[in-house]
Amino acid sequence: MGFHVQIAAVVALAACRTAAPLPPPVPPHAEVRVASTICLVQHDVDVAVTRVLAEHRADRSGLVVEIGATPSGEAGADVALRVVRPNGDVGLDRHYALAANDCASAPQLLALGVDRWLTSFPEWAEPPVPPPPQAARWLEAGATSTASVIEPPFGVEGELGGFADFGGTGDRFGGAAFVRSGLPQHAGEGRFREVAVLAGATWRHRVVHWETRLELRGGALRVNGIGFLENSASWLPWWEVSAFVGRRWGRGAIGLALAVTALRDHAVTRDGLVSEDIPLVRFGISGSFGLFQP
Repeated sequence: MGFHVQIAAVVALAACRTAAPLPPPVPPHAEVRVASTICLVQHDVDVAVTRVLAEHRADRSGLVVEIGATPSGEAGADVALRVVRPNGDVGLDRHYALAANDCASAPQLLALGVDRWLTSFPEWAEPPVPPPPQAARWLEAGATSTASVIEPPFGVEGELGGFADFGGTGDRFGGAAFVRSGLPQHAGEGRFREVAVLAGATWRHRVVHWETRLELRGGALRVNGIGFLENSASWLPWWEVSAFVGRRWGRGAIGLALAVTALRDHAVTRDGLVSEDIPLVRFGISGSFGLFQP
């Protein structure tokens, strides 16, 4: 019997879970931050600029008015005025060179600068647009494939399957099913082949572009003889633990996979003269692709 590849077709359907609507977020307050008291009276500056923000209805805009000062000659100061959105966008960046006798009117000067800027750009006074709501949890399904080397004895296997899991952008829990086969292994004057049919529980965790996955699998392993005078086959119970670490690329991920078991089964000829270990360790390259992702 020649080697053949067994393919498991996976059809996945998934749907987002409807969550209870969340209350709209409260727009952030505007802030006035005075980083230096050189030539500036913090309370007076805060009152003058806050009044301008209120007049332009920008007190719920989330704007941050940053004011700093560095000393200059004759007890004057170089004053910097910046207005920044919560996302870091800079709307106003202005500098004033003040003499010593200008310091008393600095609060009015800074308030006037903010007032004229908001008059020219009133859209900056509006509350920030919240990001579109995202489903906190959803069901996702996809297909996986793995090419592995096995030991002992040394060999090569291929695996195809599918998964469906449920969770958020970090931890996800679900199930998976697989079919696995490989090149026939030598056993005395003949060979034997394994075909595994497995299913189990899965846990996935995503961090930015990286993904880790743990699986506890169980099922059946079919071992059949090839090239003997009389070939036979047996089904064995099987379980294993599999781990995956890889890089995400769009809908898919690719990385390294390791599967191990503590079972000590053997492929034995009927006369009992030849006995070969069923491999305990599988290590290879694995890839997955999401058939449905919200």
